[in-house]
Amino acid sequence: MSTTGVVGLALGSGSGWLERSLGYTCDNLVSADLVTADGRIVTASSGENPELFWGLRGGGGNFGVVTRFTLQLHPVGPLVLGGMLLFPAARSAEVLREWWDFMRDAPDAVGSGFVFITAPPLDFVPEELRLQPVCGMVVCYNGPVEEGERVLAPLFALAAGAG
Repeated sequence: MSTTGVVGLALGSGSGWLERSLGYTCDNLVSADLVTADGRIVTASSGENPELFWGLRGGGGNFGVVTRFTLQLHPVGPLVLGGMLLFPAARSAEVLREWWDFMRDAPDAVGSGFVFITAPPLDFVPEELRLQPVCGMVVCYNGPVEEGERVLAPLFALAAGAG
């Protein structure tokens, strides 16, 4: 996490592309050692200082300074299918409706978010969309790539129909 670091991500709840299948980052916090405002060094976990542990996991700040923490790790990959699909703003209503219908029944292995942005002037953006109002979705599939291609096919077809 380039702006907060992994500790900030975990203590700030931690929304990400894998949350539907693996939970928020804070759901995977096992324990944290911290120095409290009164100078005590304590450990917070489900079995030790559980109220403090609850507060640390996305409850805001000012509980102390975390000096060490343990996260539950999960196997992912080795490849993860994901990327961004962009559409001209004129297609926003259609694309948002299709994305909403898709996500309502999507398996937990699918992570996605929908945005309305001005497309950046970057190489991965089609030239005709650069610096234009667009809608888009970021999609991620946490599972075998071939299975992800099948599951995400309706979104890819929607993108292929962009004109």
